[in-house]
Amino acid sequence: MNWTKTKKILLLLSVVIILFAGIYFKLSENQAAVQNEIKEEQSLGWYNAQATIVRDSVFIDSLIYRGSVEAGQTISVTTETEGKIIYSGIEKGKQVSKGTLLAKLDPVTKTAAHKINQDAYDKAVKDYNNLKALLATGNASAIEVSNAKLQMQNTESQLSISEKQLSQTIVTAPAKGVIFEKKVNIGEFVGSGTQLCAIAALDEVRITVYLPETLIAGIRIGDNVKIKADAYPGLIFSGKVNAIIPVSSDAKTFPTEIIIKNDRPSKLLAGMSTSVVFNADKTSIGIAIPRTAITANKKGNFVYVIHRSDKAVLTPITIGKSYGDYIVVSDGLHKGDTIMINGMLNAADGKQIQHLDIHQSF
Repeated sequence: MNWTKTKKILLLLSVVIILFAGIYFKLSENQAAVQNEIKEEQSLGWYNAQATIVRDSVFIDSLIYRGSVEAGQTISVTTETEGKIIYSGIEKGKQVSKGTLLAKLDPVTKTAAHKINQDAYDKAVKDYNNLKALLATGNASAIEVSNAKLQMQNTESQLSISEKQLSQTIVTAPAKGVIFEKKVNIGEFVGSGTQLCAIAALDEVRITVYLPETLIAGIRIGDNVKIKADAYPGLIFSGKVNAIIPVSSDAKTFPTEIIIKNDRPSKLLAGMSTSVVFNADKTSIGIAIPRTAITANKKGNFVYVIHRSDKAVLTPITIGKSYGDYIVVSDGLHKGDTIMINGMLNAADGKQIQHLDIHQSF
């Protein structure tokens, strides 16, 4: 019984071995046939390639440079008189309008001085008027009237000074903006000329970018530019070239200042990162080909131009500006030429192409 079972197993194994041997033989035979075909194609110089037809393209000749937003103006707010701070509306980051109350100085001393000067002026006016009346009746001299007038003018001058000093105890914002520095607190005594805070005026902001010397000659003061802020994807702001500093840095770049009217609901704030686009609406027409289609060696740049006989001819070209994955060809190609864009590793000058796949666009 065991011997019969063993014979069946051996028979099954033999069948499996014969089956696998047949499959292996067939695969080896197919592989040999493929290799023979490849050798035959190689001996004939044939290979496969992809190509495209050269055509004119439209290029956007914009130049993009990075820069950060700066306040159009920074204003230092200082006192014009001395006194103790009894009120402060100064907080970092606070937005203020022109005339917003920032601080009050103790007015007691200035109020007292103003009252004294007011009383002196009122008395001088009264004395002057009385003497003028007496002069008309001959009871006062012209010199007395002249002296009274001079006294009235002097007290009026003192009154004006005290009025101004009293008004200077109230400090307001000189322009619209954002407070970015706070220098004093309530209770401190400050002298005349003490800085209370600093305001960044944001009605108009500026961006400084650094342009290379090869491009600066094409930029003019007053040129329109477009600005894209990282904080506002999809929004485009308009600006103008305001100044070009004619002194380059060590890197041979020139500081170029852009001014932007900051009158949109989405405000540009100091420190925001931006891209400044020059020549945003300028376009040109020419031939551009994929960068990968170019074969370069010590003699220059070349492409394979496909002739009607499906032979690749190595053709010298002159290249210009690059636009991403494409390079402008200024000489060596013509509209309608067919150039190889894939298969250059197997190509050689004058070598026949077995199968050419032409792409209508790239």
